[in-house]
Amino acid sequence: MENEHKIGFCPHCCNRAPHTLLCVQHYESVGWAIEDGDAVPYDGSYFVARCETCKEVLLYHSIPSEDFNSAELIWPDAGLDKTVPKEISRIYDEAIRIKHIAPNAFAVQIRRALEALCKDRGTKHRTLDNQLEELAERGEIPKTLSEASDIVRLIGNVGAHASSIEVHPLQATAIDNFFKAIVEYVYISPARIREFKERMNQYKKSQESA
Repeated sequence: MENEHKIGFCPHCCNRAPHTLLCVQHYESVGWAIEDGDAVPYDGSYFVARCETCKEVLLYHSIPSEDFNSAELIWPDAGLDKTVPKEISRIYDEAIRIKHIAPNAFAVQIRRALEALCKDRGTKHRTLDNQLEELAERGEIPKTLSEASDIVRLIGNVGAHASSIEVHPLQATAIDNFFKAIVEYVYISPARIREFKERMNQYKKSQESA
């Protein structure tokens, strides 16, 4: 394990850098088959690593238990959930890489991602704030998010006047959290509920046919 490393993106410093493996924890656990509810044993591994640019800690995970190079970064979160449309995820992936080094450009990219989200949801209005209000009226996001006027105004102004407005890193973090909250309500939570219902129905059918 000594000196084992791989090149990866670090969400802490937004650089592609060597990630050095510090510690490995293998484990064995039990899951449940959706088809019949039977116990299914499996094994996995957690890998604690260090970014050699910023020296921050990173956590990787692998199922089944494999080597560090094939493990997936699970903390800090570096991207959006797989339930989010690819175009929105692509724009966000570009944005998160410049969050710390270019907050202005990050805000512009998040505006693009929000516009792509609103387009995907079929909003009819032209301005971003009105599009978010429309999503709130439909119940797709909480009213409190559409009324986060300071954040929406900041995103809108930077998008229109990127050269004359300075976004502080604290504001960039607020914008990031705002965007991820909207994504959670529009895509992730509904997908989790659908998945839950499907699993419950599958298990019920397996019990009825047993």
